[in-house]
Amino acid sequence: MTLLLNGEQIIGHRMKLTANLKIEADELGGQTSGTDKSHKGFKPKTLTVALTIPYKSLENLRTIMRLAEATAGGGQLQTYRIVNDTAKAFGIRQVTFSDGVSAREDDTLAQWIVQFTLSEKLSNPEKVENRRAGNGVTSQSAPGDGVAGSGSGSGAAEELTGFEAVLKKVDTYLGGTP
Repeated sequence: MTLLLNGEQIIGHRMKLTANLKIEADELGGQTSGTDKSHKGFKPKTLTVALTIPYKSLENLRTIMRLAEATAGGGQLQTYRIVNDTAKAFGIRQVTFSDGVSAREDDTLAQWIVQFTLSEKLSNPEKVENRRAGNGVTSQSAPGDGVAGSGSGSGAAEELTGFEAVLKKVDTYLGGTP
């Protein structure tokens, strides 16, 4: 089985990929025995990769670690184009490393047992959600001036208290509107 990330081959023995699609749902039955559920959407698909790397092929493990630790601009994890039959069957085109990378020593053979998870980046549900987010509420406006609540503009000047009148004069003197 072949696994390429941005054209770089992941080399190992007995490579197995497990693809997952998580469907989020909440039970509507509460404390009853009802089985109704509300659909909350799809989470990004994941690929769990398990393989073995002989101790003598240290560079293959270093390649995986280098790819997992790579960051793009702004400190974000690097996004990789993936080439793999299982990924293609699930419709996964771009992935990032997630949930860590583990490598443990085999008890019987001179090899590491390596496992890591790749999460889909820019999944179809994510693209749909981003498109829906663009359909937000738009504010409406009309040409012309706004309408005042009640009373006349000249009546407001007469209702000022003595202190407010002094403040208005100071404001006007300092450059405020008359």
